[in-house]
Amino acid sequence: MRRFGRIAVTGVICGSAALGVATVAQASPGKGPGHQKAFNGNAHLIHVGLNPATCSTIPGTKSGQVNLHSNATRNRSRVNVSVHGALRNTTYAVDIRCVAQIGILTTNGAGNGTAHISLSSTLPTGSQIFIDISVPGGGGGSGGYGDTFIAGPFNLGAKR
Repeated sequence: MRRFGRIAVTGVICGSAALGVATVAQASPGKGPGHQKAFNGNAHLIHVGLNPATCSTIPGTKSGQVNLHSNATRNRSRVNVSVHGALRNTTYAVDIRCVAQIGILTTNGAGNGTAHISLSSTLPTGSQIFIDISVPGGGGGSGGYGDTFIAGPFNLGAKR
């Protein structure tokens, strides 16, 4: 997996929590013909093992949830990631898969963690993106990343 580009991050809060499993990816598009003012979506976080070379996802085990909110009117986005059953006491990089790192998530002694990330821009409207968390450095996966979880696709601006 390649990582390139930059996304401005205005705040990152990391911590740990007990979690539940959520629903599959879905979107709540904005109103009006031909444009998208806001996007809300969520998807299961899937444990895929070592970081795969693909920019999408592969089959794995449901292990958490990702919620996205992007608001073009306010030019900001929020990404909330919750994971359970990950490596214990480990820091994961949070990425827009194959685009850029947007934050970090640290797990507790049970392998559970959450990250609430605010971006000072909107996510790329009209595109399909995936969010991932992976252990940077020393891993046997693509790009040297280890243990990886992927959520998506999120179809930003797609019509229902």
